[in-house]
Amino acid sequence: MSPEDTLAVSMLVILAFAAGALMTILISMIRNAGKRDELEELMREEDDEEPTGETTSAKGSKDKDRKDWEKDGDWWKGTL
Repeated sequence: MSPEDTLAVSMLVILAFAAGALMTILISMIRNAGKRDELEELMREEDDEEPTGETTSAKGSKDKDRKDWEKDGDWWKGTL
């Protein structure tokens, strides 16, 4: 092999390595495309369930969780 061919051969090796990496990625994507993720399945089940319990307004739930020493959430509205 002559010194002039070294560049061409090294470029072919690099291109072959890059093509192999791309093919590996594509094959793994094709193999996993049909599989469903377990977490996705659980999230879909949660979305399908009907909400249970009482619905409370946002302010009502804040009042229940608020401690005596905490300010109201809209305390700044009185200062304007």
